[in-house]
Amino acid sequence: MEFHQLRYFIAAAEDLSISSAAKRLHVTQPALSRQIAVLEAELEAELGVTLFDRIRKRIYLSDAGRFFLPKARQIVCDAETGAQQLREQFGNARRTLRLGFLAPFLDDLVVPAVREFRQRHPKAQVSLFELPPRAQLDRLRNHELDAAILGNISDSDRAFFTTRILSRHKMAALLSEDHALAKRKTIKLAELKNERWVSLSDASFPGRREFLRSICQQAGFDPQIVSEVDSLSMMLGTVTTLGGVALIPGHASKMPHGGCVFVPLAAPVPTTELLMVLPKQEASKELITLTSLIAELAAQLAKG
Repeated sequence: MEFHQLRYFIAAAEDLSISSAAKRLHVTQPALSRQIAVLEAELEAELGVTLFDRIRKRIYLSDAGRFFLPKARQIVCDAETGAQQLREQFGNARRTLRLGFLAPFLDDLVVPAVREFRQRHPKAQVSLFELPPRAQLDRLRNHELDAAILGNISDSDRAFFTTRILSRHKMAALLSEDHALAKRKTIKLAELKNERWVSLSDASFPGRREFLRSICQQAGFDPQIVSEVDSLSMMLGTVTTLGGVALIPGHASKMPHGGCVFVPLAAPVPTTELLMVLPKQEASKELITLTSLIAELAAQLAKG
């Protein structure tokens, strides 16, 4: 398996669209389709698995694909981080700032902040890593990231790192498009008490299972969690293909989500925090500039 194939798989898995992934990767749609087909053929021959299911000309992650996606992300991240560290410690490369983030905040928070940062520090470099919260925290501990943008974290992690609340985001109900409540303008959380729930896993999103339970218990019920997934894209795919319901930040509605819908919750609406997390050490002037720009932009976005 080649690294470019991993990148192609990750893009297709996150967008659930070959044409959208091709635009994102700056390759032609036929070329990306061929690469995905080659990768799947090799995996099926060697391991007996397929990564995608194809239903009515649309692609969906198979169970194997959902399992493999976070691992593919970490392989690519580890390779790129290792190469950067080699260039910086043994070559002549300038120090690169490494920023971790969650997918929904790439286009309207991370990209504009990095663009402005490069105007202010044209000689500085920034590398971006889309990773789940647990992977971001682990890399912060190992000094493989300089800063991370992620959601709620545990009290022990808050004590270990320097944290800053960037914004708070309303949670929404995630339903398949053929669900009986899918066309409602709002849903009371208690109306979902008898549903089968999909949760983000504690392995990738620490504390999210208990976060879901506490929200539902405030509405008078304990959720029946039947599936746990390792990413927001997997949550979207699971609800679309296997049914069930989930709670997800409304901001994630920007992600491709054909086959499922976001329905706002009726008051009181639970919220989740978006945090900037950094190691407890003195930050460089470049890192201070970057994190300040992100915080300013997050505050503007929160105001609408």
